[in-house]
Amino acid sequence: MKKILPILAAAAVSAALTALVMWRFAWPHEDARTDEAAQNMGFGLFSWDSDVPDSESGRQALEQCVERAGVTALYQQFSDEALASGGAEGLVQDMRQSGVAVYALMGEAEWAYDEDGAELIEEIEKAASYNRQVGPEDRIAGVVADVEPYLLDEWDEEGRERGELMEGYLSGMVCAYQYASRSGLEFWPCIPMFYDSSAPEVLEKLIETACDGVAVMNYNRSDEYGQIAREIDFAREYGKGIVCIYELQQAGEHDLEDINTYAGEGLEALWQSAARLDKQFGYEHLSFAYHYLDPLADMLEDMDQ
Repeated sequence: MKKILPILAAAAVSAALTALVMWRFAWPHEDARTDEAAQNMGFGLFSWDSDVPDSESGRQALEQCVERAGVTALYQQFSDEALASGGAEGLVQDMRQSGVAVYALMGEAEWAYDEDGAELIEEIEKAASYNRQVGPEDRIAGVVADVEPYLLDEWDEEGRERGELMEGYLSGMVCAYQYASRSGLEFWPCIPMFYDSSAPEVLEKLIETACDGVAVMNYNRSDEYGQIAREIDFAREYGKGIVCIYELQQAGEHDLEDINTYAGEGLEALWQSAARLDKQFGYEHLSFAYHYLDPLADMLEDMDQ
């Protein structure tokens, strides 16, 4: 907040009162303050709305989340037009000034069928092409690939069909990782928390050979440590990063139950969980993320009520 030097005493009083009102509006009330632990730890934030870069209301919500919820990485879905025209540059610049790295968020379940990663690579190239248009400071840092083979029919068949599906998925992710690396982009697959039990060999190979790190949807509050313990073991072994993602959507949406989300528990409980896991694992390449922008903005607003 810029300091204003008034000319008259009356103006000074007015400015002070105005500043106080603005501060109370912009920041949480005393009983709903921003948690210092969140600010110190830093969080990633998913944003699936491709209109956010050009939307005034979307940018305001994003900026509030960045300031109040310790956001240091943004996983943003971009439209083809925003990347092709360089229109994404304004968002990347604003985020950089706020100390936030920007990643291109993308993914379709059907991309798991591509053993050569063709469709995913096509999307990665759009981010790489954008980077070639801008200066080094305005580049997208990497790609978060949300490819979900477990949503496909072959997954439900289990046995051979599931195995072939996951082999193809892994092959495609290896190809995509290699392409992203050649293009100067980090590559982070987004995965569920159950590959450790349903596809452990694929999980290990994915972390070993197909990523800079994985983002794990740790969407169950019953055993947040155990649900990502094996993933962190693999990350340690192969020197990779890992992001523990928290769900914020309301129970009832997308078949979510109360145990799957922090919507009812609140952000303070989420921050305490992150601090606890960070201490328990003691892994320097473990970080955390919110899923996603809209419910996070709603939860911050609720804290002010």
